[in-house]
Amino acid sequence: MLRAHLQRSPRIVRSFALAICVLLMAVWVATVPGHARPQSAIPSETIPLPNLRQPVEILIDHWGVPHIYARNEADLFFAQGFNAARDRLFQIDLWRRRGLGQLSEVFGPAFVEQGKATRLFLYRGDMDKEWAAYGPDAKQIAEHFVAGVNAYIDWLAHHPERIPWEFKELNYAPAKWSADDVVRIRSHGLTRNLNSEVARSRVMCAADLKSDEVRLGLQPPWQPQVPPEIDRCLPKDLLRVFMLATQEVRLTPAALKATATTPPPHPSTRASK
Repeated sequence: MLRAHLQRSPRIVRSFALAICVLLMAVWVATVPGHARPQSAIPSETIPLPNLRQPVEILIDHWGVPHIYARNEADLFFAQGFNAARDRLFQIDLWRRRGLGQLSEVFGPAFVEQGKATRLFLYRGDMDKEWAAYGPDAKQIAEHFVAGVNAYIDWLAHHPERIPWEFKELNYAPAKWSADDVVRIRSHGLTRNLNSEVARSRVMCAADLKSDEVRLGLQPPWQPQVPPEIDRCLPKDLLRVFMLATQEVRLTPAALKATATTPPPHPSTRASK
């Protein structure tokens, strides 16, 4: 059972028998200002879920921050995924689609090029070795988390009135996750260093390496060395694919218009990898 409520100092509420609550998830939704209120006035919601092993509680304080209490690690990360989806399903669904190159599936041809570029950065190596590099329990934790996300998507199928407004407005359904999605997506984790290195090369091409110190000083101080066989003048469109793969999702009027004529995929539908 998972329970959450709005209060000044979170505390675990034990008001359900374990035999009854193993298949229950309770969420107390914070919808009121953060001032002291009687226990009976705190809004609450109980959601039965077959995936939980034991009761779980989510307590939401007066800042709107959820505090998750579980009796085992599996339920803890499952509840975290469920609550993340409950709070920001449209955002994480959009991030996932962007990272997997699946935006055109719901937004049409305006996003085909971005999707093609993003898929070039997907991890396609040995997944077992990759998971092992993160730690012995990393994959299991990710599986519990995405199971919680997917449980919320399944719950919405029976409660369409709770589907986030964005999905209704844009005429498509949230997609199911797999644990591998968390690892395979790399475009969200690429840093600014590539942009800086390319900018340094362009300054060297137009002037010299010393001039780049005016643009950006290295910390700690360091004098780069450029092998003589390296061409300092890079192609102008060198970063085109990289920028496409890492740019934000831009829902232009044209893209939204195309969405209106695209049949929404079933929540369990997945594009080919």
